[in-house]
Amino acid sequence: MAAKRAQATLEEAERQWMLVMERSAVRRAAFTPEQAERERTLVRERSAARRAALTPQQVDRERTVARDRSSARRATLKLKEIEKQREQAREKVAAWRATLTPKEIQLQQTVATERTRSKRATTLPNKAEEQRVVARKRSTARRAPYTPDELQRLRICSSEKAPSKKWQAPTRKAENKTIRK
Repeated sequence: MAAKRAQATLEEAERQWMLVMERSAVRRAAFTPEQAERERTLVRERSAARRAALTPQQVDRERTVARDRSSARRATLKLKEIEKQREQAREKVAAWRATLTPKEIQLQQTVATERTRSKRATTLPNKAEEQRVVARKRSTARRAPYTPDELQRLRICSSEKAPSKKWQAPTRKAENKTIRK
């Protein structure tokens, strides 16, 4: 089967993949909500078990392939379609979050934290450094449109709105204690 897939052209592979997705969508449309949830749970468990068996290099390869696939798909979309999709995704997430209880919210935060830790643990040191460099570049790019004066003004405004917990002005009691010592 793998050899057959390797021989297929990219268009044939895409067409076959779309057929499989359509059949799958038709099958899922017939599910009751309970069956759909059970199916999602099974898929999550299977993919988690598969991911757990991967080496860090394989995990990195999987991410790269997924990122490339996503980039190729996005490249075909127009900017407005992308923004529309993002808005729809935000609305779905907001609706989903609104249904969560405080306990479920805490659970979701824990799951997200663990996911981040696992990603960091499986990332190779060179790749981690590369990701930090990319993050710095993005941060710099966000600040680039501002002049140094504007950046300073923004920093002052943001520090006035939310005082830092790391440093607080000494109180009279604190001053008296330091004088006595």
